[in-house]
Amino acid sequence: MPSSDFQPLSNVPNELWLEIISHYRYSFDFNCPLIRQEDFTERMPLRQTLRSLSQASSTLRVLTLPFLWERFDITAPVVQPLNEFECLPLIRSVHVWWRSRSPTKVETLALVKFLKTLPNLSGLQTEVYDTTQKFTRILGSASLPNITNLLMPDSLHGIFPAFPNLTTLACPSMFVNSLALGPAKKHFPRLEALIGLRFINNDDHETLVEDFPHLRVLAVANILQSNMRTLPLGELITGGKDVLRASHAGGSKLLRVWEDDAAGPRLIHFERC
Repeated sequence: MPSSDFQPLSNVPNELWLEIISHYRYSFDFNCPLIRQEDFTERMPLRQTLRSLSQASSTLRVLTLPFLWERFDITAPVVQPLNEFECLPLIRSVHVWWRSRSPTKVETLALVKFLKTLPNLSGLQTEVYDTTQKFTRILGSASLPNITNLLMPDSLHGIFPAFPNLTTLACPSMFVNSLALGPAKKHFPRLEALIGLRFINNDDHETLVEDFPHLRVLAVANILQSNMRTLPLGELITGGKDVLRASHAGGSKLLRVWEDDAAGPRLIHFERC
């Protein structure tokens, strides 16, 4: 016999639904300095749950759709038109993970067209196997002024001209002598957050102060698996604080130090300067 205490979904207060739904993270943290296919499979059950809830009632649809569509994953070099066009304004970050082959010109143009249809897009994460450089050239010649957060390997620095209003740049394990930092200095003079940088020696601190004088956030990646050694942890922290204290940006600054080994990435130091 059904319990007399059963309450229909519609009787659950909206505030409680929001608390339950927002318990899980659906968006991407651009302050993490590592590109990885971090949770496509882990996110699938969450997306299925949200999709089911969105179909349960009109109230739940309104509550769940912003979480369901906030982040949009593209895991193959095919951009299908969305059937749910009313959801396009909800997409705030797009994550492109094409590693099987280099995308064609047609596929890259389709991706650019799709990105331009998203009125509230602010973040792009891309990991593309671009052997022909077609992806880099086509995306770099586009104009995507809404995007302010970009996470990518430094080998794709040719796409920088597409993002005139970028304030957060995240590249995994990028060195101060990386080929990406020169173009970043040129295209992003007001950059506020630099994520994923590795320090090799103390002279690198002075270079950062000169090239990016408006930093508010600096996240340093200490990659232990690499055969190239960074500075000791204490010097990484001291150097990072020196860079932020020399910044012309007002207000407090934020330093994060990440470490990556066989156990995976983890935040080992967090400090406001």
